[in-house]
Amino acid sequence: MATLANFDTPGRLRESDEDVRAGWNDDVASIFARFATRFEQFYDPTQTETPEGIEPTAIAWVAFPARLLRGATSEQQRWAAADNDRDEQDEYCEWAVERDSDGKLERVTLTTEVGEYYEHLAQRDPDLLLELYRRNVDERVRLDELITNGRYQPANRWNRSSVGRPAHLQQKNNNLGAAVALVAEATVPRESGGVAVTTKQELAQCAGLGNQFRNSDPQIAAIVNGAARTGAEVTLADPPGLYIDELNTAAIQTRDGEDPLSFWTIERGSPEYALRASFHVPPERGYKTGDITVAGRPLQFGAQLADRVVIRVSGLVKPGQHRQAPVPCK
Repeated sequence: MATLANFDTPGRLRESDEDVRAGWNDDVASIFARFATRFEQFYDPTQTETPEGIEPTAIAWVAFPARLLRGATSEQQRWAAADNDRDEQDEYCEWAVERDSDGKLERVTLTTEVGEYYEHLAQRDPDLLLELYRRNVDERVRLDELITNGRYQPANRWNRSSVGRPAHLQQKNNNLGAAVALVAEATVPRESGGVAVTTKQELAQCAGLGNQFRNSDPQIAAIVNGAARTGAEVTLADPPGLYIDELNTAAIQTRDGEDPLSFWTIERGSPEYALRASFHVPPERGYKTGDITVAGRPLQFGAQLADRVVIRVSGLVKPGQHRQAPVPCK
């Protein structure tokens, strides 16, 4: 049995100094503490021991917004709707696209980085904040465009666009606090008319656990709730965050037969903890990203890749003997 020494940075990034990383631990600990005191089967691993040998449980879902599948009139319509507005991208993954002068797709960049980390850098290391924007978004970014009246602006003009290169998540529901809240609240058993509520969409609706029509929220809620019903305690694995798990390339066909994964680059994090990735055919190949086909169709939208990108959050399930009384639906 051991307690976690501290919460690591997203993706275990080592771009900041020890003081900045220690401050990040404090920020994350304050989020966990709020919920650990309210929900008996959710715990803070820096305060409560976790048995040795417990492996993280991966909870995964597709990055494309499931809400946009409802009522979609065509594949092209739903892809365009997702591409044109970052606020529609509510599965803890957002993306933006770059096109050439003819409108052909050149690059898609996806991110799962939480805004809380950038807010922390704005307070503790604004020089690093600016460096990350200039390196990953645009070299013309100015600090006064990111921080106004002493406050970081997550939806600044460089980060809110669906065109170009995103810095991090900015949709209002895509944040670390929301993910922690969802896991904590999902540890409460629910019932309707004396019958246990266990299916994904019903559980999300019954308990008010995010949006029942997303891929992410019902999936997280159902897996966590199932573990909690065994009496276990649950928390998020370190480093807490949302990660790009994989790009499924089975239906992606390149012009020259090259493996599509050769055009997939993890730009922040690591293969195990990928926070940012892009899909881009380099100029020396003699063709553009938009010349690739996906399921027989030209790659015209970033959303076509989002259909095939898997996002995950990882939890820890500690065996326990809790027996909470079920709570009626909200």
